[in-house]
Amino acid sequence: MTLAVALGFGAPALAQPPAKRLSFVTEHFPPYTYAEAGTAAGPMVDVLQAACARLRWQCTVEVLPWRRALGLAQNGLVDGIFTVVDTPERRSYFHVSVPVLGARYTLFTRAGDDFVLQGDRQALVGRTIGAYGPSATVLALDELVEGLKVETVIEPDNRTVLRKLAAGRYGPRGLALVNEYVALHLMREDQLGGLQSAGAVKEFDYAFGLVRQRIGARDFKAFNEALVALCHSGRSAELVRPYALPASACAKAARR
Repeated sequence: MTLAVALGFGAPALAQPPAKRLSFVTEHFPPYTYAEAGTAAGPMVDVLQAACARLRWQCTVEVLPWRRALGLAQNGLVDGIFTVVDTPERRSYFHVSVPVLGARYTLFTRAGDDFVLQGDRQALVGRTIGAYGPSATVLALDELVEGLKVETVIEPDNRTVLRKLAAGRYGPRGLALVNEYVALHLMREDQLGGLQSAGAVKEFDYAFGLVRQRIGARDFKAFNEALVALCHSGRSAELVRPYALPASACAKAARR
């Protein structure tokens, strides 16, 4: 046996398995996700790409209108979607990942309205509340007003909700239920004044949804483990910090 053969010189190299290629869709939902110079951007995108890099996956992200993105995901035409709130409806279509970003739904009023929700839902009776839907916001709104005589108005986007509230379109006792960080971003972007917070309603987390039709339990487990590792290493918090948004607690990920 020659030395070259003994050491394996000249033997064909073992071929590396091709990298998994996953396609994700999201929506224009600043400050969480948005398009920047034609490319998907935002903290959720940054965390996703870090997780994919850790797994040696090649992940692409396309920013689309939410209804189109959701339709593609529910019909198994893409591999994943975000941002997703962990609900039974979402779980019927998607493997919902460990939490990534914290958020909260908050009521807003017009400036000068002394209303503040302090736990007594009866204080909402007789009011009109606008919200963006279909979305998890509407589910939170339905839960908030269940059994109460409250008029709800569902709008096509959060910007419309805030503009109508500011213009008095929901009446003198109008309210809006909006993700607080989204509302503050839109108010700054649109220079929309005359609105104020009227109390937090619900805290929750955003996650990724991996399409059940396309992603098996093994790959989903690997994806979750990558997210947990990023969280415990501090990398997730580091990626999210420039956006001034709260990363989900690692303890929440550990419990999943």
